[in-house]
Amino acid sequence: MTQTDRSAPPLNTSDLLIRKVDRPDLEALEWDGEFLKYRRMYAEIFHTSKAGKSLMWLVELPGVAVLGQAFVLLNSVDVDAADGVSRAYLFAFRVKPQWQNRGIGQYLMQFIEQDLQKRGFRYVTLNVARNNLDAIRLYQRIGYKIIGPRSGLWSYRDHEGRLQQVNEPSWRMMKRIGKMRD
Repeated sequence: MTQTDRSAPPLNTSDLLIRKVDRPDLEALEWDGEFLKYRRMYAEIFHTSKAGKSLMWLVELPGVAVLGQAFVLLNSVDVDAADGVSRAYLFAFRVKPQWQNRGIGQYLMQFIEQDLQKRGFRYVTLNVARNNLDAIRLYQRIGYKIIGPRSGLWSYRDHEGRLQQVNEPSWRMMKRIGKMRD
């Protein structure tokens, strides 16, 4: 996370809008080209969201900009991440650097946890790069616990269709968000 941009306007979370991603929003999730490489992946996740298998959220300051995003996998072949019943997997959670350290990430996380709780989920899992100490501190501050290491090996097809391999050792973190069912 970076230092707050002092030229950015003052911010109250009541000014923010959190909503599901619509097809026209997909380009905005590329953050002016920084995440262009994920264009195909974003389109695939959007498709699964329409089938009810995932959720794509964005947080925006209406009329100004998209400030952040988060995706949630409700069901996965990796049932330790998301089992479709009690555990959901959060990923692509980010706030634009110039908007960090203003409570936006915490506000978005709280919104997502409440939404998942209403859907009957009791746990949220996520992976965080082992070297992303600021994110680890944020997640721990809001109640996430490290439950084990992950290799961080994954792949995706970039915007030009080329297979990209990622090696980002990470920690799996988890938080209990709901009560145990009888």
